[in-house]
This record gives sequence, structure tokens and C-alpha cells, in this order.
Amino acid sequence: MFLFFLAALMILAGLGGAWVLRETGASPSAEELSSYQKLAYFKDGEFQSPEPILHDFGNVRNGPIDWRFFLTRSRFAPARKLPKKHLSRQDFGSVSADFAFYWLGHSSAIVETGGKRIVFDPVLENAAPVPFVVSRYDEAPLSRKELPKVDYIVITHNHYDHLERKTVQAFGEGRFIVPLGVGAALRSWGIDDSRIVELGWGDVFEDETLQITAETAVHYSGRGLGDRNKTLWNSYVIRSADSKIYWAGDSGYGAHFAEIGRKHGPFDLAAIEIDGWNTGWPNTHMFPHQVVKAAQDLHAARIIPVHWAVFDLALHPWHESIDMLLEEAQKNNVRVLTPMIGEKINMDSITSPWWQELSAE
Repeated sequence: MFLFFLAALMILAGLGGAWVLRETGASPSAEELSSYQKLAYFKDGEFQSPEPILHDFGNVRNGPIDWRFFLTRSRFAPARKLPKKHLSRQDFGSVSADFAFYWLGHSSAIVETGGKRIVFDPVLENAAPVPFVVSRYDEAPLSRKELPKVDYIVITHNHYDHLERKTVQAFGEGRFIVPLGVGAALRSWGIDDSRIVELGWGDVFEDETLQITAETAVHYSGRGLGDRNKTLWNSYVIRSADSKIYWAGDSGYGAHFAEIGRKHGPFDLAAIEIDGWNTGWPNTHMFPHQVVKAAQDLHAARIIPVHWAVFDLALHPWHESIDMLLEEAQKNNVRVLTPMIGEKINMDSITSPWWQELSAE
């Protein structure tokens, strides 16, 4: 009987390991890593952040972190479901030349500009390689089977809350614009190499109506043991005839925002992360007051806050970041658009503080 249970345990462990490896995806090969040696931001086998990533785990706000942080519904999550507009494929018609923006929650969004439809960091389930770890506290407004036809799937980096295997595989068409090295995971998931464009900092992809430039960010990458910083992380500048937008990805505050603003600004819109901050990791993500400073550095006419309202990744109340951001933005005359999850907006939309009724509960 003991041997039976031991064999069963070994089989389950093997199946679990195979599952995790599949969700993780492949890392760049030794040949690929060797090809990055010529880059100024690749050293000692790893991509380098433009500013060192800081940690102070003795100073974690509302910490310390233990295993329950990843497995249980946080005391910081909303008491009930968030208001949202549920979407289906029928909500997306032919792409016009006009700008449109659909926030899908956290860092996932669909943007229409220059007659093209782009989806950014599409994650529709949890933020870990196994279903019960880092789960959502609210469902996505759009299912995979209802995903519309897209021209481009843009990935900022390979963390699980930005890159999800099942959703990647749900796109039967469209080209993937990804940071250097991330193509290895996509290829291991069956995405044909002809659909993958890998960009390093300063690299440009263009089609007949759109230009996408990869830019810097203060962050890091990694999906499994031993692959930290083996792939790059990008922010993006997206230009078309009707708009110029900046997609910040995940980043701590740094001098790169002013440099990007100098090179590419002003911007009609900047989508900037506002959540994930903690004193224990002070420059992995931005504090709300730094988001306003980044918008000013970028010369952005308006910002859309992302990277909030889906996952509890920072040990603070779910609405704290957006409340702090709006207060700081009002002081500094920075325009903030706050679409409800699933709501379609454009540059001139008037949005509402839809979360405030829930946050008061």
C-alpha cells in the first residue's frame, strides 16, 4: 500500500511539474543569449535594468509576505464584484481610423488606432502557472472565445500577470510584438515564428499605418527558476495618423520617462501602471505620486491608469492607488481617464469614479 501511494504521489508530482513547465514556456536558447552580448543593456548573461532594482524586505508595508498572500482571497480585495461592461465579439466591428480604448482589467486592453486593433498584455485568468495561485478577485469582461480579430498582440514582459499561455494560443491570427527573448515561450506554445516580432530598446516595427517603438523600463523578467532577466521588458510608443500613445508596461519611476518624453513626446495618451507598489520593493512599480510625475515627464495630455482592480499584488486596499492618483493629479492639473472595465472610450470621453461606491463599503 505504501508503494502504491508513493507511486501515485510521484505521478502527481510529475504531472504537476509538466503542467508548470508548459505554462512557463521555453526560455531563450544559449545561441539566442549569445546574440544579445553585443547589446549595451545585456551583461553577464542577463538583461540589465537602466536603474538597479531595489528591495527592502524588512520594510514591507502590511507585511511580511507569507504563502497565504498567494493562495487566499485578500482582506484588501473588494467585498463584491466590480461593475463592468461584458463584451462579446459582436461589440467589435470593423476597425475605423478613429481611436478607441477598451480596458479589460489590470494591464490588459484593446486599442484601436490607425485602422488597426491591438491587444496589450492579454491575461484573462490568474497570474501564476497554476490555477489556485494569485487568482483574480473578479472575472474578465471578455472570454477567450469572444476575442475579436486583432492585428497585433503586444507584450511588455513575461511575468504571469502580463503573459498567459491559454490566451496567447487563443489568437489564431495577428502578429505578436514582444521583447527580446519572449519569442522562445511563444514558439514553445505553437505560435509560428513568422507571427513573432522581437524588439529591443530603440527597435522599431512599422506597417503601412502604424509604428511601434520599443523603449526602456525599470523592471525585470522571469517566469521560472533560473530564468531571471533572460528576456527583456519593454515600454512602447505607438504612432498612427490619428494618435500617439505611450504604453508604459511595468516600471519603477526613473529618468527614462523624461528621456522618452524628449525623444517621442508629447503624447495624446499614456497608459501607466498605478498599482503593485510597496516600500519593500520601492522601484519595481510606481507609487501614485510618481505616476503623475511620469505623465509630466512624458508630456502626456491624458493618462489611463492600468495595472489595478484585478489582482492583489501589493498588500494595500484595492482602491487606494486610484484614490491617491486622482488626488495627486488634481493638484497638478493632469487629466486622468478612468474607464470602467470593458467600457469603450475615446480621447474625449468623460469618465466617472465608478469604484467609489464599492470602496466606501
